[in-house]
Amino acid sequence: MKKNILYIAMSAFLLASCASEDSTLDMAGMFSSNGEPVNVRFEQSIAYNDTALNGGMTVETGSDTYTVYVCTDSHVTRKAHKNLDYFIAQYNAAAAPKIALHLGDLIDAQNNFPCADSILALANGPLFITPGNHDVYFKQWPIYRSFFHTGTYWFETTNGGNKLDLFICLDSADGTLGPKQTKWLRDLLANRAKAGYRRIIVFTHTHFWKLDASQGHTSNMAIEETYELAALFAQYGVQYVWSGHQHARQSVLFKGVNYLVLDATQDKENGQAYMTVEMGPSAIYHYIDYPKE
Repeated sequence: MKKNILYIAMSAFLLASCASEDSTLDMAGMFSSNGEPVNVRFEQSIAYNDTALNGGMTVETGSDTYTVYVCTDSHVTRKAHKNLDYFIAQYNAAAAPKIALHLGDLIDAQNNFPCADSILALANGPLFITPGNHDVYFKQWPIYRSFFHTGTYWFETTNGGNKLDLFICLDSADGTLGPKQTKWLRDLLANRAKAGYRRIIVFTHTHFWKLDASQGHTSNMAIEETYELAALFAQYGVQYVWSGHQHARQSVLFKGVNYLVLDATQDKENGQAYMTVEMGPSAIYHYIDYPKE
């Protein structure tokens, strides 16, 4: 399978890159975004998509059935990446066809992108990623872009040219999509929902139905934005919305849309899990626990 996927450029860094020093957390970022706002990130992402991806991407699976591996919130540091290593190892051991998604907060603090990138570069199949709040803390969006290029995009899976599923990645790292990304999403759904996909999946970092406000201003979308997006997903037949952020599994069915929040992949989160989904005539979910220390 040709890897013309978001994770296009394999890193030149070796795992020794994990030796970069960790930084303290961006405490100011817990209360107010201090980097490029979401509208700027969106415009830069779409500019890349239009130039390098011809708008969107196609993953030819060669089968009507394939497996999606999904993890989130790995919070990689130079010393803590055991669970992400395990996730990539399990993904590599799985039979094709397959794809993998990481739902954001790949790193925990400054200087850890080289370490995380060198781990993801070991994946032997397509791997897609969406930015989380920790990924853009410390004004790190330009660094994120240098590795992963875009935070808002879509791709489709096909079998022999026949459309299977549509995946839409949204940048919710600030706890909002912003007006420009929301308009893009509305236009994309209006144009592609009629294309005959068997299902539409949205994946992003920030969850839609919060359990608490532990993440400050990024805890989840404003309630008005949540209602607007929930109505939009229902209108255009989105079946699944996958996210992370709260480090606790959650399942909500609202207006016919299944909202799934995943456990964390962070090493210190004992008892956490990643998800696999067998994508065929139906979507069959499995949660796999990470090994306990």
